Amino acid sequence: MRIAGIIAEYNPLHNGHLRLFQKIREELSDKTPIVVIMSGEFVQRGIPSIIDRESRVCALLCCGADLVFELPFTFATGSADRFAHGGVQSLLQSGVITDLYFGAEHPSLSDLSLIAEKDFESDPVFSEKLEQFQKDGLPYAAAWQEAANAVIEGLPEGSFPLTSEEFGSIIRQPNNILAISYLRELHRSGSNVVPHLLCREGSYHEEELSENEFPSATAIRKTILERYDDLEKGDFIRSLSDLLPYVPSEMLAEMLHLWNQDTIPMGEKHLLSHCLPILRSCSSEKLSSTAHMGPQLAGHLRSSIRAMHYDPKQELPETFRKAVETKCFSYTRILRALSSLSVGQTQEDLQKLTDPKYLRLLGFSEKGRGVLKSMRESSSLPILSRASDARHFGKDPEFARMNELDRLSHDLWTTIARGTFEEDFKREVIQFKRNKLYR
Repeated sequence: MRIAGIIAEYNPLHNGHLRLFQKIREELSDKTPIVVIMSGEFVQRGIPSIIDRESRVCALLCCGADLVFELPFTFATGSADRFAHGGVQSLLQSGVITDLYFGAEHPSLSDLSLIAEKDFESDPVFSEKLEQFQKDGLPYAAAWQEAANAVIEGLPEGSFPLTSEEFGSIIRQPNNILAISYLRELHRSGSNVVPHLLCREGSYHEEELSENEFPSATAIRKTILERYDDLEKGDFIRSLSDLLPYVPSEMLAEMLHLWNQDTIPMGEKHLLSHCLPILRSCSSEKLSSTAHMGPQLAGHLRSSIRAMHYDPKQELPETFRKAVETKCFSYTRILRALSSLSVGQTQEDLQKLTDPKYLRLLGFSEKGRGVLKSMRESSSLPILSRASDARHFGKDPEFARMNELDRLSHDLWTTIARGTFEEDFKREVIQFKRNKLYR
């Protein structure tokens, strides 16, 4: 039996995501189970997810997913390579996945595979150029891209199927980078899992909602958060009906249900509001040891925050970004560092927490129940159905620390969003059977 795997954030689930489900059904079969590894309450850019993981799981199960597991915080908020490593290894260690599906801007899987399989790091030209570009002030990701492009430019004509222009165009697109990271992880693992590519359509990186059938998740979040700030609660809830052309009704229903109660839609400004006092009071040593930070960024943030002034005409994220973003420090890296600071993740954690230690089960369908039974026999990782299951593995320090970071990130999200904590110990696995949710 073929079983498809997907690694994603669904922040929130939108119609573009459903195209991947449709592709699986078309290429494999309508009966193919879909296993999802999903980010928890914090996503790869380092910001809180707009809606909690349970609501996203409910929408996913209603829309065709069969098994949903949580990607641990330490991978969910990492670089493309770390995110991909955590997600792909979670799927591989489950022992049941036969196919991996993902999207990218570039339409050719063979081109992406070619790049993924090239060992740039062993090329002395790459190492020299990488160091040079970093000295010139480029962030690591940008320096890596430029160094890799320099290697391609120096190859004899015809020895690499892509021109340097084609190569450069591919590796500057974020979803291409993530797709290459997935493929590289499969290649390094020697896995037999078959990769499948869906070429993404629509304005996936635009920040404004448009008439496009597949707007970006960024544009959807921006629209929601702006309306939440500008409208009274009742008007805000009613205004979201015009998202139906872009968001599945199941996802919209979950969002409306949650926000009509005492939970707020979460975003970048909530992370910043939490972290600014910490940045002002935190010691240089502690700040420098934070994951994704380092002494240089720590010093830059401390001095920038001291010089930053409140502007009533600007939203906090805009004021903060203008104060801290530089050519040397990308804003995404800064946000990742702040999410780590908010839960106490250190650089040492990144070095020690190299592989997933468990599969945290969030939900399953009737079809997924059978896959789960097989997975319990084949998985090389323990499957946790409840937060309390983790206590059985407390003697493994990496397991305990990874789980602690997950718990802290959940508590931070729920404390800010609805004033609660330790919800994780009360949560049950969500089930979808006979077209009905049980939670």
